[in-house]
Amino acid sequence: MIIGAAPEAPATMLAAHHVSFGAPLVVSELPRPVPLPGEVRIKVAASGVNPIDAHTGRGNGYVQSMKLPFVPGWDVAGVVDAVGYGVTRHRVGDPVFGLAWFPYPAGTYAEYATVPAHHVVPVPAGLGPVEAAALPLCGLTAWQMLRAAKVERGQRVVIDGASGGVGHLAVQIAHALGAEVVALARSEHHSLVASWGADECVDYRDDAAVAAIGTADALCDVVGGGLALRLFDRIAEGGCAALALGWAVPNYRAEAAKRGIEVAACLVEPDPEGLQALSELVAAGSLRVHVGATFALAEADRAQQWVTDRSGIGKAVLVMPDRAE
Repeated sequence: MIIGAAPEAPATMLAAHHVSFGAPLVVSELPRPVPLPGEVRIKVAASGVNPIDAHTGRGNGYVQSMKLPFVPGWDVAGVVDAVGYGVTRHRVGDPVFGLAWFPYPAGTYAEYATVPAHHVVPVPAGLGPVEAAALPLCGLTAWQMLRAAKVERGQRVVIDGASGGVGHLAVQIAHALGAEVVALARSEHHSLVASWGADECVDYRDDAAVAAIGTADALCDVVGGGLALRLFDRIAEGGCAALALGWAVPNYRAEAAKRGIEVAACLVEPDPEGLQALSELVAAGSLRVHVGATFALAEADRAQQWVTDRSGIGKAVLVMPDRAE
């Protein structure tokens, strides 16, 4: 800096954020983060939108670890823009994607985000930034739930919410693992769910059809409530039910014990090995993300409403503005 010159203004970025919990998202300039040792900064191309984003912004979920202004978002895809001290696995210019920091704040509804270097992996060939941003949180949730449920080749697994963000990926992953997949979704979505690899599709609103599913080895439940309990009756003794709604697990353990089945509470976590496994499935053509809607950063509130209202199939994604530096 030249002595006597005005100091340079700190770098900023556009970000969607809450000024108070429960307030609408607003988009304005915030300071651009600087990567600490072991971190990379990503110039964000796109960020996936998930129900937990809106839940946390309302002051629920994992809000105890958040500070205001709160920038939502954990899914991220983009290009490494800067690296912190000690980082060797990524270089500036590398396209990467991943699940950042969950359940602690990551702030990916922004033009830039800093994340631990091991929370992101290279984007597989053929996967665009929008699809890459849609994959991490839901894909890792599905991957980790299927592992927790001990799903293997030749087993029969029931997956509810099969047309949603997690469910549509769980169907494909279970199919790739060689399992027989029974998918629960609205009847109007059955042809699409079948195209993802479901062997049998059942409308969860049809009590008789649910009761007639027969015996399965495992359940992946992302819906919870009474449907989960009804599906417990479909699991063979010694089988396992993996539940995404972990806070509800204590209410289910006694019922599971009566049926002789195991319950696994699943909270997704950053997982580079899991991301790499998902990347390999994508590269092999065994896994594709269904993006139901894309939104500009300025439409972040509308994107969250699309998700919470279950307005479509698959994932919603925020696309960052392409602004010149």
